[in-house]
Amino acid sequence: MEQEKTNSPTPDELYKKEITCQSCGRFVGVYTRCPYCLALTEKRLSIRVFKTIAVLTSTVGLIMLLFFARSVKTPEVKIADLGPLSNFAHVRIVGEVATNYGIHPKWGSLGFIIKQTGEKSEDTIRVSAYAKVAKEIEAKKMIPEVGDLVSVEGQVRFQKDTPSMLLNAYEHIAFIKRAPEKKKTPVQSVEPTQINADMTDQIINTTGSVISTKVFEGKGVIVNIDDGKSGFPVWVPDFCRDDKSPINPGDLIEATGLIKLFKGKLELEVNKKGSFKVVSKVSTDETTEEE
Repeated sequence: MEQEKTNSPTPDELYKKEITCQSCGRFVGVYTRCPYCLALTEKRLSIRVFKTIAVLTSTVGLIMLLFFARSVKTPEVKIADLGPLSNFAHVRIVGEVATNYGIHPKWGSLGFIIKQTGEKSEDTIRVSAYAKVAKEIEAKKMIPEVGDLVSVEGQVRFQKDTPSMLLNAYEHIAFIKRAPEKKKTPVQSVEPTQINADMTDQIINTTGSVISTKVFEGKGVIVNIDDGKSGFPVWVPDFCRDDKSPINPGDLIEATGLIKLFKGKLELEVNKKGSFKVVSKVSTDETTEEE
């Protein structure tokens, strides 16, 4: 009795069998079920295993990516190392708060300056947050004060050789060390002739006679009051003035604000509504406010 030989399929026959439907004979590619007649098609074990491994590998990869995204910290950089190539980079900076502008009364944004002191120089960067993020920071009572050691994380903006940073979430600001709380001192009433550099960053109240004014359309007005010299400037933003009528030389004004250094010269900056008023006006038909 002759032993019956079984013929194994050729590679071409095996290939054709795996890519065509055994029921309708149409091309189905890698599908395990024919999209035309819905019949099941035979596939090699290696293909089925490969598809399973591919799904598992992609799932594990996504889990690992999520883990590293949440656990790996944003790289910390020095302010001095920031340059034009750092524009739009997402970095983390640790430094001491040098100036705090607080929440802008009109726009609702937050701004402060942090510094890093090196052996030879002191580098600074302005950090800002738009109104939505600033509101969350204020609600969480996370507005930094002068002297706080903070870690801030955000996007670098580099313009005119000056870096700045934009905070995109309140979670991106962390306090390493809080500055001691300052005792609140009453606002001093100071004559314009007594204002000096020792009062920088202090809030004072002063009353004086107007010498001249300069209007910045849509922004505010600088009121120069008599200090016995060339005049002491008082910056009054438009949002701090309820009465937008012209201010004339000879008018008596009262202002409460922060003494700041602007372009090498001291000035008083009014930053709240109700902190500026015209006490008395002179009778004149001419407006002397300069455009």
